[in-house]
Amino acid sequence: MITKGKLLLGLLVVGLPAAAFGVGMFGLSSTGLAPESMRDDMAQDIVQRWSPYVQQTYGKAGQGWAQRMQATFESVDISNLELAASAPTYEQMNAALLGGGTKGMQQTVLVDGKGLGSPGSDLVYTPLVPCRIADTRVVGGALAPNETRSYHGFTGSDFTAQGGSASTCNIPLNASAIAVSITAVTPGANGYLTVFPFNDPKPLATAVNYSTGSITSGQSVIRLCRPGCANEFNVYSLQQSHVVIDVEGFYAEPEATALDCTTARETGTLDLLSGLQPKFVNCPTGYTATGGGCGGPLGIAVSNSEPNVVGGQQVGWRCDLVGSLLSALSYQVNATCCRVPGR
Repeated sequence: MITKGKLLLGLLVVGLPAAAFGVGMFGLSSTGLAPESMRDDMAQDIVQRWSPYVQQTYGKAGQGWAQRMQATFESVDISNLELAASAPTYEQMNAALLGGGTKGMQQTVLVDGKGLGSPGSDLVYTPLVPCRIADTRVVGGALAPNETRSYHGFTGSDFTAQGGSASTCNIPLNASAIAVSITAVTPGANGYLTVFPFNDPKPLATAVNYSTGSITSGQSVIRLCRPGCANEFNVYSLQQSHVVIDVEGFYAEPEATALDCTTARETGTLDLLSGLQPKFVNCPTGYTATGGGCGGPLGIAVSNSEPNVVGGQQVGWRCDLVGSLLSALSYQVNATCCRVPGR
């Protein structure tokens, strides 16, 4: 667990340039997975390198960024934290923290990781029992004409500080977006509400168009600012109006799921020839070869070892072997075959 002392130590370096701490301090280990004992050190390195950047870029909104990041540092997969600690840019650091964690593999994986999902676009929707996250009639009072007010879209405690439920509404920390019902209550004149991410400029699109004295609701999906933002989204009102926001669901990256892998093996005996003898092993249907190798007794020679590609797909493993003129040598061709679990 990250201690307050270490996070506060990170805050003491505000004002130093990120370059003062270097990049790539925590490179990937030989297994692709850092030990859990390094979690605190990697989190501290991220805080030290990026706190000056956050405060310079976001000003007052950047204050307290390190404390707001604590829950993310504690819960993120260790492999993603390792990537974040060695990321050369702030955007890549954020992307690593928010990506679905993929455990390290001992063998080099040849499958393109992009095919396993993107933290920016491959999001999963989870419906919720409608739950109130903001109500200006309870806290804050009506929005004034042309006022923009900032709100939290997720919380580690409750939404009472903004007039909402005394619970988290079951919205996870660092949700990507929330689906809401937003209601304008008795506005003072005809106008509209707009909702948008905390760190984005106000768009031209509207969420609710209302008329004087009415109660008008609309449905919106709000992309949330994350991680460690001072708030997650803004609400703008053209005219004076109370605003009520109920969450109905959230979007988040799919949870990391281990690959379904198996080993395919082919054995046999080489011919009594000195020439090159190609040998193959095929993966089961639906699996892709992510690694492989060749083996045999002393005296067998391996000319080439590579994936067997058919129609652009790595369907198995190929070994080009050289036998002996004196004796028949046994051989073995192995392939590590993996697929994303599912139907």
